[in-house]
Amino acid sequence: GLCIPKLSRSGFSRPLADSVCVAAGRSDVAMLQPSGGDAREVLVDAAAAPGAGAGRRDGQSQALQVQAVPWSPIDTGCGAGEMAELAAFEAAKASHNLGRSRAIDGVLVLANTLLGGSGMLGIPHAFASAGWLLGTLLLMMFGLLSAFGSHLLQCSARKIGHAPCSFYTAAEAVAPNWTWLIDGAVAIKCFGVATSYLLIVGDLAPPALQHFGWEGIRQGPWNGWGRDLERGSIFIVLWTVVLLVLFFFRPGELFEPCGQDPIPCEGANFAPVGGASAVTLIKAFPVFIFGFTCQQNVFSVCNEVRNTTRRRMDLVIVTAYSLAFICFAGAAFFGYATYGDKVDSNVLKHYPQNNVVHATRIHPARLSLLALVDFVRGFRCCGASGPRLENNSADSVAFVQGEAWSARRSGAAFVAATLALLGFSFLISLIVTDLGKILGVVGATGSTTVSYILPGLVYSQAHPESSLERKFALCQLALGCVIMPVCLTLVFIG
Repeated sequence: GLCIPKLSRSGFSRPLADSVCVAAGRSDVAMLQPSGGDAREVLVDAAAAPGAGAGRRDGQSQALQVQAVPWSPIDTGCGAGEMAELAAFEAAKASHNLGRSRAIDGVLVLANTLLGGSGMLGIPHAFASAGWLLGTLLLMMFGLLSAFGSHLLQCSARKIGHAPCSFYTAAEAVAPNWTWLIDGAVAIKCFGVATSYLLIVGDLAPPALQHFGWEGIRQGPWNGWGRDLERGSIFIVLWTVVLLVLFFFRPGELFEPCGQDPIPCEGANFAPVGGASAVTLIKAFPVFIFGFTCQQNVFSVCNEVRNTTRRRMDLVIVTAYSLAFICFAGAAFFGYATYGDKVDSNVLKHYPQNNVVHATRIHPARLSLLALVDFVRGFRCCGASGPRLENNSADSVAFVQGEAWSARRSGAAFVAATLALLGFSFLISLIVTDLGKILGVVGATGSTTVSYILPGLVYSQAHPESSLERKFALCQLALGCVIMPVCLTLVFIG
């Protein structure tokens, strides 16, 4: 049978008291049959489900309209069973006043998460380890694998039918014994990304501050560009790609990467396949994985976007990942083409000390500080019974409320967690000056867990029936279990 929350006659505007449970295949129930236009009806026998609908007791079937949800087998790419799951999920979202955003909003959220993190600055160095041809293929491969992980999660969200959904609620529903894995992944990712943000600030902010002075930084025309974390991060990423392109084509003296010398600068190597060893190449894999990590936000998009059919959500995911791939490939190729295999692990560090470059360096540093504040909040609240975390914008953290955990925690515990995160992150950022190493560790642990292990685990548990997609999900899970120990070992012993 199928249980769905009862809806008012106005559709999703007001949920009623409880649920209506109907048996699949009954003659007195017509599930998701066309009723003109794009709407569909859920017909419930009032005698079989007393109290259903608007309180009528005459035993006649009543139609509860699910408005503005254009479901059909052609539109969704799924059968009646999946359409019923979609109806239940949309009804659950409506009961929490969710599901009102457009698909383009979901694209922007995922694209912002992909492009707004610190991985953008580290990918050119990883790209140089592979060469421009092999590097492009690796970017494409890891982008496709990560997008498939996002696809698995959006399918699982509909199958589970819980709203609001999150990584933790999904795992709790299908694999409760593995919820500790989410807490661990969140803690590692928050800690590692906080350290990478401190490294970015240390690499980029002091030279810019020295060049412009404090008053120049504070009063510059760029001062308000990065205040909005979401829009500011995407703008800076796009401008950074344009900047690297300009330095490659050298349209004027302002964009000379190495004086009058030819590029690649300093006689560096620029080849289709890099000359790095196999160990060095494998060590670069986690940086690619880190750059394409946004799975933690797929559930947020499923919660907020209306009419989350399989095809609609896949279009959102493909669009966001395509935009990220174009930006990553552009920055990686032109950064590598300009400085060859000598490109720095933080690509902006290698460029000349002039007004344009320093103005560009200001904003990743500012955005990193803003995002660091959110990560501190997220790290100190992760715990087995606490509010769950989701990464919403530029690696920032939003809370998904669980039990009233924070009320049971003393202020001293929060202060201790905050000081621990900042203290250890600051200490590591002083000792380790290579951004690529930090991204490698975080990519091999937290990002691999979020992008490969958890999507495969959640999907395989939510869909126990045998299918080709489930086999691919298990392969994704197995791949993550191989990548994590191998890459982590090579990062440390290398």
